[in-house]
Amino acid sequence: MNPPTQPPPLPSHRAPRRRIARDVIGLLLVGVGSVGLLGSLFSGSPPLAVFLIGLLAATAGGSVLTVEPPVPRALRLFGGYGALATGLALITAVAYCVTPWTLPFGALLAVAVWLSGEGE
Repeated sequence: MNPPTQPPPLPSHRAPRRRIARDVIGLLLVGVGSVGLLGSLFSGSPPLAVFLIGLLAATAGGSVLTVEPPVPRALRLFGGYGALATGLALITAVAYCVTPWTLPFGALLAVAVWLSGEGE
């Protein structure tokens, strides 16, 4: 007996509406859970919540800038650099609230990382 000439369709092609609905519901639940978690953290410890928001924003901005293939220029400027700058500003604000001495030492550490990362 000869094998079939075409492979059977993939399971994801059988019910695209279900797949889309599942993805939308998943994204909605992730959004509600994230906002709820950050809200409850903010009610307990505002600096911790702001630090986590800054960390997430900086990570998202960095991932937009390093994704392959490169994203369009407008998205890199506003999405990548905007999120990265916002995240780093929030992290800096939290560090300043803890103690103002974190700013000069943080800047010193940033310069040290930049200088040690220079390759020839």
